[in-house]
Amino acid sequence: MEPWTVTLNPSEPTLYPKNASLDGTTWSSEQVREPLSEAEREHGHVYVSLLICVPGVTGNGLLILFLIFCIKRKPFTVYILHLAIADFMVLLCSSIFQLVDSLHLHDDTLLSYVLLLMIFGYNTGLHLLTAISVERCLSVLYPIWYQCRRPRHQSAVACALLWALSVLVSGLENFFCLLAAEPRFPECRYVYAFSWVLTFLVFVPLMIFSNLILSVQVCCHLKSRQPAKLYVIVTAAVVLFLVFAMPMKVLFIIVYYSNPSDESVWKFFPYLNLLSTINCSVNPIVYFVVGGLRRKKSRKSLKEALLKVFEEKPEPASGGNAAPSSPTSRSLGHS
Repeated sequence: MEPWTVTLNPSEPTLYPKNASLDGTTWSSEQVREPLSEAEREHGHVYVSLLICVPGVTGNGLLILFLIFCIKRKPFTVYILHLAIADFMVLLCSSIFQLVDSLHLHDDTLLSYVLLLMIFGYNTGLHLLTAISVERCLSVLYPIWYQCRRPRHQSAVACALLWALSVLVSGLENFFCLLAAEPRFPECRYVYAFSWVLTFLVFVPLMIFSNLILSVQVCCHLKSRQPAKLYVIVTAAVVLFLVFAMPMKVLFIIVYYSNPSDESVWKFFPYLNLLSTINCSVNPIVYFVVGGLRRKKSRKSLKEALLKVFEEKPEPASGGNAAPSSPTSRSLGHS
């Protein structure tokens, strides 16, 4: 088989043999079948992506409506609402991107701005997950201080600041690196160095350490009962993000700090983007599953399961006359 050349856009590969004749009349049957196989693979990838994105958009949309109209606003639910909006944005933009590319509309301007919004939602999800982890950790370590200094408007202000930070980071990445016809050097490298520092030296360590501290505190203080469902949700969301969404961030940094002529790394982009959409789609499922735990008598509706999660009350310890729970245990039961 002769070597093939692949264009930079991984979702729209242009394949041709390097030593093909100029008039294109020397194609063999093997050479003709290869582009068809690649096209079928591309369509299969689009169908799988839409199969993940469409239910994810629906689930996050329902979750947004539920948190706005059916749940009393609390600091934790404010963060979850903004995280659902960010996930909804990523999934919707990914669906549009796949549809435009599969229909071969070739609208570079539309694709560029869809990519901008998709990266914007991705960065916002990272920032919000870190804030949720730190907020839960503070509620366990300093329960009295947290109960006194957690008005709802502070969570809204924190979310607004995190959205603003995402606007800054995503705007710089797209202006200097993605939307430009050619990446601007050295500005593009400086932007990705700034993004690398924020991601891997600030947000990811805070996210991981907060959950580790939370796990230790829960194991020490809640030996007689199962962990609070809010804690399970935070841990599951962080683990899913690190496993499914973080590789795409690593890919972008590898691309712009590797050999500029090496385009092979872009082959991984469609698959890593698929993993990122899985992460955004699965969060509402996690909330529903965790909310339905320990419900053996009857099946609960989606609304009842989510109410059980976001309006969870502290449970007494097992036994006859249960002793009052510690401040740490009480803080885990409340948002």
